[in-house]
Amino acid sequence: MRVSRSGFYQYMRYGRGVIIDTDFLLISRVRQIHSSTRGSYGSRRMSKQLREDGQDVGRYRARSLMKKAGVAVKYRKRFRKTTDSNHKLPVAPSLLDRIFRLIVPIPLGVQTSVCRSKRRKR
Repeated sequence: MRVSRSGFYQYMRYGRGVIIDTDFLLISRVRQIHSSTRGSYGSRRMSKQLREDGQDVGRYRARSLMKKAGVAVKYRKRFRKTTDSNHKLPVAPSLLDRIFRLIVPIPLGVQTSVCRSKRRKR
Protein backbone atom coordinates (compact mmCIF):
# COMPACT_ATOMS: atom_id res chain seq x y z
CA MET A 1 0.00 0.00 0.00
CA ARG A 2 1.19 3.46 -0.81
CA VAL A 3 0.11 5.55 2.14
CA SER A 4 1.98 8.42 3.69
CA ARG A 5 3.19 8.01 7.24
CA SER A 6 1.03 10.89 8.51
CA GLY A 7 -2.00 9.46 6.70
CA PHE A 8 -1.44 6.08 8.33
CA TYR A 9 -1.19 7.54 11.82
CA GLN A 10 -4.21 9.73 11.23
CA TYR A 11 -6.15 6.63 10.24
CA MET A 12 -4.94 4.82 13.33
CA ARG A 13 -5.91 7.75 15.56
CA TYR A 14 -9.36 8.53 14.14
CA GLY A 15 -10.31 5.26 12.48
CA ARG A 16 -12.68 5.10 9.57
CA GLY A 17 -15.08 7.66 11.03
CA VAL A 18 -15.75 10.91 9.27
CA ILE A 19 -13.32 13.60 10.28
CA ILE A 20 -15.21 16.86 10.77
CA ASP A 21 -13.14 19.88 9.92
CA THR A 22 -13.24 22.46 12.71
CA ASP A 23 -13.30 25.21 10.10
CA PHE A 24 -16.52 23.77 8.71
CA LEU A 25 -18.31 24.23 12.03
CA LEU A 26 -16.89 27.71 12.50
CA ILE A 27 -17.77 28.74 8.95
CA SER A 28 -21.36 27.66 9.46
CA ARG A 29 -21.47 29.67 12.69
CA VAL A 30 -19.95 32.70 10.93
CA ARG A 31 -22.69 32.49 8.27
CA GLN A 32 -25.35 32.30 11.00
CA ILE A 33 -23.95 35.36 12.77
CA HIS A 34 -23.67 37.22 9.46
CA SER A 35 -27.30 36.57 8.56
CA SER A 36 -28.62 37.34 12.05
CA THR A 37 -26.78 40.69 12.16
CA ARG A 38 -27.75 41.53 8.56
CA GLY A 39 -24.11 41.68 7.49
CA SER A 40 -23.05 44.39 9.90
CA TYR A 41 -20.30 42.50 11.77
CA GLY A 42 -16.69 42.86 10.70
CA SER A 43 -13.84 40.64 11.82
CA ARG A 44 -13.46 42.30 15.23
CA ARG A 45 -17.09 41.98 16.22
CA MET A 46 -17.28 38.52 14.65
CA SER A 47 -14.35 37.29 16.75
CA LYS A 48 -15.92 38.81 19.87
CA GLN A 49 -19.21 37.02 19.15
CA LEU A 50 -17.43 33.72 18.52
CA ARG A 51 -15.52 34.11 21.80
CA GLU A 52 -18.82 34.68 23.60
CA ASP A 53 -20.05 31.44 22.00
CA GLY A 54 -17.07 29.60 23.48
CA GLN A 55 -14.79 29.44 20.44
CA ASP A 56 -11.20 30.62 20.75
CA VAL A 57 -11.03 32.79 17.63
CA GLY A 58 -8.99 35.96 17.20
CA ARG A 59 -9.53 38.85 14.82
CA TYR A 60 -7.32 37.56 12.01
CA ARG A 61 -8.76 34.06 12.24
CA ALA A 62 -12.26 35.54 12.10
CA ARG A 63 -11.23 37.46 8.99
CA SER A 64 -10.00 34.32 7.24
CA LEU A 65 -13.14 32.42 8.28
CA MET A 66 -15.27 35.22 6.86
CA LYS A 67 -13.34 35.00 3.58
CA LYS A 68 -13.84 31.23 3.45
CA ALA A 69 -17.54 31.67 4.21
CA GLY A 70 -17.83 34.28 1.49
CA VAL A 71 -19.31 36.95 3.75
CA ALA A 72 -18.32 40.59 4.04
CA VAL A 73 -19.54 43.68 5.83
CA LYS A 74 -22.25 45.73 4.14
CA TYR A 75 -21.10 49.32 4.21
CA ARG A 76 -23.57 52.16 4.44
CA LYS A 77 -23.57 54.53 1.54
CA ARG A 78 -22.59 58.04 2.45
CA PHE A 79 -25.53 60.43 2.29
CA ARG A 80 -24.90 63.24 -0.13
CA LYS A 81 -27.27 66.13 -0.41
CA THR A 82 -27.37 66.93 -4.10
CA THR A 83 -30.20 69.39 -4.67
CA ASP A 84 -32.10 71.84 -2.53
CA SER A 85 -35.07 72.78 -4.69
CA ASN A 86 -37.12 74.23 -1.81
CA HIS A 87 -35.55 77.68 -1.66
CA LYS A 88 -36.69 81.23 -2.31
CA LEU A 89 -33.53 82.35 -4.10
CA PRO A 90 -33.68 83.63 -7.70
CA VAL A 91 -32.59 81.28 -10.44
CA ALA A 92 -29.20 82.12 -11.91
CA PRO A 93 -29.14 83.24 -15.55
CA SER A 94 -28.10 80.68 -18.12
CA LEU A 95 -24.56 81.38 -19.26
CA LEU A 96 -24.79 78.85 -22.07
CA ASP A 97 -27.27 80.93 -24.05
CA ARG A 98 -24.64 83.55 -24.81
CA ILE A 99 -23.82 84.45 -28.38
CA PHE A 100 -20.15 84.04 -29.28
CA ARG A 101 -19.89 86.21 -32.39
CA LEU A 102 -17.19 88.79 -32.80
CA ILE A 103 -18.58 92.19 -33.54
CA VAL A 104 -15.19 93.81 -34.19
CA PRO A 105 -12.53 91.74 -36.01
CA ILE A 106 -9.15 91.33 -34.31
CA PRO A 107 -6.45 93.44 -36.01
CA LEU A 108 -3.76 91.51 -37.84
CA GLY A 109 -0.90 93.06 -35.87
CA VAL A 110 -2.20 91.77 -32.54
CA GLN A 111 -2.23 88.18 -33.70
CA THR A 112 1.32 88.25 -35.05
CA SER A 113 2.72 89.89 -31.93
CA VAL A 114 1.21 87.16 -29.77
CA CYS A 115 2.76 84.47 -31.97
CA ARG A 116 6.16 86.16 -31.89
CA SER A 117 6.16 86.48 -28.11
CA LYS A 118 5.47 82.78 -27.66
CA ARG A 119 8.39 81.70 -29.82
CA ARG A 120 11.36 80.40 -27.92
CA LYS A 121 14.35 82.71 -27.88
CA ARG A 122 17.75 81.25 -28.68
